[in-house]
Amino acid sequence: MDVETQAPVRGAEPAPDGTVVPEARGRADRRPIAVLVAVVLGVAAVYAGSAQLVSTPRVHPDEHIYGGAAASLAEGEGLTLRGEPYELGPVYPAILAPLLAVSGNRETAYHLYKVANALLFALAAFPIFLVARRLLRPWWSVGVAAFSIAIPSSLYVALVMTESASYFVYSLALWAIVLTLERPSTARQIAVIAAVALAYSTRAQFAVMFAAYIAALALVWALAPGRPRPLRALRRLWPTLAALALGVLVLVVRPLATGSSPLDTIGAYQVLFRGYDPLAIVKWISYHLADLDVYLAVVPVAVSPVVVALLWRRARAGSRRSAAFVATFLTVNATMLFVTAAFASTEFGFDRLHDRNVFYLAPLWLIVLGVWLSEGLPRPRLATGVGIALAALLVAGLPFRYIASDVGVDVVPSALWARLQELLAGELLTARKLLVLGVLVLLALVALLPRRLRWVFPAVLVASFAGTGALAWERIADAEENAVFAGSLGRDWVDDRLPAGAEVTKVYLVSTACPASALTWHALYLTEFFNRSLERAAFIGDSIPDGLPIRRVDVRAGGVLRDESGAPLEAEYVVTQPGITLAGEKLGSGTAARLVLWRVPGVVRVVGAQSDAEVTTADCS
Repeated sequence: MDVETQAPVRGAEPAPDGTVVPEARGRADRRPIAVLVAVVLGVAAVYAGSAQLVSTPRVHPDEHIYGGAAASLAEGEGLTLRGEPYELGPVYPAILAPLLAVSGNRETAYHLYKVANALLFALAAFPIFLVARRLLRPWWSVGVAAFSIAIPSSLYVALVMTESASYFVYSLALWAIVLTLERPSTARQIAVIAAVALAYSTRAQFAVMFAAYIAALALVWALAPGRPRPLRALRRLWPTLAALALGVLVLVVRPLATGSSPLDTIGAYQVLFRGYDPLAIVKWISYHLADLDVYLAVVPVAVSPVVVALLWRRARAGSRRSAAFVATFLTVNATMLFVTAAFASTEFGFDRLHDRNVFYLAPLWLIVLGVWLSEGLPRPRLATGVGIALAALLVAGLPFRYIASDVGVDVVPSALWARLQELLAGELLTARKLLVLGVLVLLALVALLPRRLRWVFPAVLVASFAGTGALAWERIADAEENAVFAGSLGRDWVDDRLPAGAEVTKVYLVSTACPASALTWHALYLTEFFNRSLERAAFIGDSIPDGLPIRRVDVRAGGVLRDESGAPLEAEYVVTQPGITLAGEKLGSGTAARLVLWRVPGVVRVVGAQSDAEVTTADCS
């Protein structure tokens, strides 16, 4: 039965469209909220503790970018990175900077960063609960919110990356969009604009939420019975139209007036603006939707046509809540999947899935599942058949290697399927066959499971989340970066040897001709992360840049390191790899890779080398 069309009951709550949503025990029943608060606090505490098992940053250079920007802000240098402008969203560094300022050192701050991540991730449950409440009773909404913060992507709380803050601000924007679609008052439209701006300032990807909102407004208008005339509807949307016009001015008119490029507005993301192959984008949309299919244990995707059709009919009958949710579900999924697929189709996508960019969609799909369960597992033949076929075909069309390769944090389900592929190698029942079998069983349950056993579906989701999540957390906790400071080696080994205010330059050589070990590569990153004094970096010759602002230098006459303009590299202190001998005084070494700290007399000079080819490190000598 539709909770929006039941007869009024005592303590019922009026909906924006004049229908009534009954509460379990009227307004006096605060138990669902109390339980939700307890869940959020408990989950935050568990995640904060679990995150400490991850002892060092793992994702290079992302964690170093945000950590470095937060450090520059905390130290009064504004948002910079190695002295260059910081071009990503300012919100996350602004969250981290006070923690560093209060803690006084980077090692303590690193632990606090992860505590803040855990709290931010768990707080997403509140706006998700409020979105779910537009369609579901309180206890169902608590369940959806709890599942939404129990997803395997919770592993991001252990990383100094935007995902935890992004999940929270995305959820706020989602709530604001749904409310505004129900009743687009001036205040609600302004709230959407502010929420999307906050989300964009956290992660530029979320600019597509404004596009989704605009498209959803049009869809809600089209669904509404007796819809107002277009001009009348547009007049009511003046804040939204003003924001849209302002965006056009910023992206188009201002660059024309100043002679700059429109792409300058998006900073570091401008490299992604290029020509795209439409067929490649369609392919990657299907792959990422299949990834979500596997991530969510198939059932939400299989029942989505049933729920969308149900809500569509109610929207056509006048339910603004149904119209708002179905429009949000369709447009947000479409825009988020499109932008992720467009990225994956470029060389920057590295021929892999990026569920790191689409896990935000999980709450929408969990609400769909909640509606289906709360409605008593409706199974209209056509919609059920379409959903089952969709879920099956998506998995069938996804090359198994995309979810069975060890690709770190980009593809969370790979933690489970890569492990199963390893365990079942050479066996009759392979991981691929196990996936197919599991999908077929779940789809059979969607079609045939008795309604009294509907608890089986949440139980399957719990098992899937628990197994995938545990393996994903284990994978990032047990990483090769742990070896860098093994045996209680000091993380602040550079700062510990220098006076306050000293400035250190990192100089390294990592090329195809002279490769570095993984240990050395990690040590170069982590030394900079944990040492305040290390503020600049340069690489020698054709070395691999580290993804942060960096200067190329080459060995010239007398071993002097000079940049492309011919200017010498000048420094007072330098950190480099063992094997590279500099003119100056060796002050000590640190990390398991035995990086070396030097005091040099201004101009940096390599001893015994007259060209790049004559420089070698201990890894390649």
